[in-house]
Amino acid sequence: MNKKLLFISGLLLLNGCSTIVDNQYQIAPTGKAVTQIEKAKQLPITMDKEIKIAVTAQTQVLDIHSIDSLGVIFDLPMIKNGLDINIEAEINDSVFVPSAKVINQSGEIRAELGDSDLVYLKPRLADGNRLQGNIKVHPQMGDSALYLVVFTDKDKLDETVAVSHPAKLDAEGRGNYLPEVGDIQVPRALTGTFSIEATALGTRTALTSAQSSVLPALSATERPQQESVSFYHQAIRAAIADNDVDKAMGLLRDAEQLGIADANQTFRDAMKAQLKR
Repeated sequence: MNKKLLFISGLLLLNGCSTIVDNQYQIAPTGKAVTQIEKAKQLPITMDKEIKIAVTAQTQVLDIHSIDSLGVIFDLPMIKNGLDINIEAEINDSVFVPSAKVINQSGEIRAELGDSDLVYLKPRLADGNRLQGNIKVHPQMGDSALYLVVFTDKDKLDETVAVSHPAKLDAEGRGNYLPEVGDIQVPRALTGTFSIEATALGTRTALTSAQSSVLPALSATERPQQESVSFYHQAIRAAIADNDVDKAMGLLRDAEQLGIADANQTFRDAMKAQLKR
């Protein structure tokens, strides 16, 4: 990830600025809906760099492959080993819940991202509440072009996204528990801000891969699925067995953010076992 961009982004957020968007990624209005990808505004992807996009009322409207929404189209590089694409949407007074499709030049769908693939991330350092999703895609025989289309589901605008109450987050940070404090329901919207980062498959860290293997954000009040719990437990044990404590601690922090309460005990038990060897 581009460290300079992260640093600047953090400073701007701390100073009250909610978004930074490079000028080249501003989407010009097109009037009526675009029905062909070839005629839509397409944005380039810079590998290993986080790009922030503001979806506004002036963003182009798409009517492509069952998509009826404001949307952003990225022209993906054709990398033989495939791409690992991370998408994060900012949650403010409302949230643009991202859906995505990877489509080739013939209109064939190569990968998709929907509500069930998203996870809620609690505030951390300079980052606020976020939704995070991940897409992995490999070019197939006959693919001469791949496009990533990011949009939102207009049929679900009456739904909300649950985020942790600030009082609960403060209590958790102090080691307390406030069961009587409920989550805040944030409305979905047609507009908002999201970031995207593309990496060649095989280079993204296990931490990001772990984040994409958990419960959907729209079910944030439920317990994590056993598959996700097992994933984190195994990943933490493996990192400590490899004497990579920094990696294990990173996994622990994210597991706790996702509500896996016994991750800390797994970390402690693995550390004790390693010290006894």
